Amino acid sequence: MRLDRQSLDFAETLRAQTSFDALWRVFNDHLRGHGVSHVIYAQTPAVRSRTISQEMLYRSTFPAGFTHRYAEEGMIDHDPRAIHCATGGEEPIYWDRPGNRIETDPGTREVMQLCSDFGVNFGLTLPLAGASPLNRSGAGLCFAADTSGEAADILAASGDSICATTRLFHALAQTPAIAPGSVPLSLRERECLLWSATGLRNKEIAFRLSISEKTVEHHMASAMTKMHAMNRTHAVARALIFGLIVP
Repeated sequence: MRLDRQSLDFAETLRAQTSFDALWRVFNDHLRGHGVSHVIYAQTPAVRSRTISQEMLYRSTFPAGFTHRYAEEGMIDHDPRAIHCATGGEEPIYWDRPGNRIETDPGTREVMQLCSDFGVNFGLTLPLAGASPLNRSGAGLCFAADTSGEAADILAASGDSICATTRLFHALAQTPAIAPGSVPLSLRERECLLWSATGLRNKEIAFRLSISEKTVEHHMASAMTKMHAMNRTHAVARALIFGLIVP
């Protein structure tokens, strides 16, 4: 893979970041200089009992209206590009006009129409290998392009750099020092999850942390909400899968 000197130098800048928020900010700033206007970065468990939208944890710089309908209202569940990442696909998917397969699927046609409504028609979806076989990850990278020709120019000039930078961001985002910041859990929420992972009950966790049992219950409930967990056990499992707590 051919990389320019600027991208190689930037890799060192990316490695110097010490929090997820800082990593996310400099990653997006760099990609904008290579023609990428918006990014969504998402992770899901490899084994899911619910839809992608119900299971995934994500960060997005797409317009709020797009992100709400796509991620929160579940339109992502009908996007073949997201399904490709969530089911273990390995090859990048380059966006362009929808083909016959997409045109025959009403749910996916709605996704494509949403993209058209918000002007996010061109770009690429990049599956990302997880640090653990228990999770699946991917990034959707929208190009600042109005035509397929403009998108092709961006890909030709910066495609290698865009993919390499995204893979490096993902690798760093999964390290023990960075991963806990990918979801805005408080220190107390992570502590409660960690002690719960060891098998302690709320009363025992409260004693360990010198807080009330009621406070432990509050922190666990808040963590469950932030991680879209169905119950306490599910919250602990998801925290371990995504590296939000480290035993």
